[in-house]
Amino acid sequence: MKKIIIAVAMLAGLGLNAAAYFDGGVTGISGPHGYSGTKLDLVIGSGNLAIEPSMASYKSNAIDTTRVYGLRGAWEAEKYTIAGLVGTTPEVNGYSNNFFGGDVTFSLTPGSGGHSRLAGPGSRGGARGGEGVTRIDVGAGFKQTMHTQTRTVGSDLKTSQSEGSLFAGAKVLMLNVSASYTGYKYGDDNATPVGFVPGLSFALGAFPKSSVNFKVDLPATLPMLTPFVSYTGTKYKFGVKDSSAYLLGAYIDLSMVTANVSYQIFDSGASKNDNFMSIGAGVKF
Repeated sequence: MKKIIIAVAMLAGLGLNAAAYFDGGVTGISGPHGYSGTKLDLVIGSGNLAIEPSMASYKSNAIDTTRVYGLRGAWEAEKYTIAGLVGTTPEVNGYSNNFFGGDVTFSLTPGSGGHSRLAGPGSRGGARGGEGVTRIDVGAGFKQTMHTQTRTVGSDLKTSQSEGSLFAGAKVLMLNVSASYTGYKYGDDNATPVGFVPGLSFALGAFPKSSVNFKVDLPATLPMLTPFVSYTGTKYKFGVKDSSAYLLGAYIDLSMVTANVSYQIFDSGASKNDNFMSIGAGVKF
């Protein structure tokens, strides 16, 4: 599947025409216990069609380098966006996963300019204009993942994980406000899922039950600078303590060149919080 994702991304690039656009960036993250990661996101679009290949890698003292490859295709009309997603995590130390999903977003007060939305997978971290002082985007998404842990003796361990999410965003005066809720269901609980919970900037090995995220952007407070704050609360299965994460950061927009920096405090209920630092840069044209 990794080769298919790369091939589709290359074909999308070769198929660009004069009305095409490109938005790409890479972000690095570091944290405690030897954690480090890199995330590459690309958007290759033409008209209403957008192809979005992505790659994330992470490692820590307890995890060897693991990579996640994804490909999202979206049809972005003025009043709605509909998209599909596929991806894979190749096997590392016996663990692997494969996933697919989709999402739909409706703009209740659509405006001109730009392709991103204020919330959900179609949001891209920047302000998006609307008519008047208010813009509202709402949507829903799903994702199905099969986690597999191979064994040298006996049958492989597998866990089916289903995610359903609801999200909304609004542009009111100087603020971009967004919120999301994600619920999780499982088949057999044999292989521990490893992945990214919405709102967390690092990979996590756990069985989340639900997660909520709230985010506020303050565009145009300073020239070219958009500060933001975010909160993520997650509940887990098997008596694991609830966690809270607080994110502070800013986007920098220099027309064709962009940058971002953020600092996340993760409170897992342990005696000491874990802190993660992210720095990224990108180009768009």
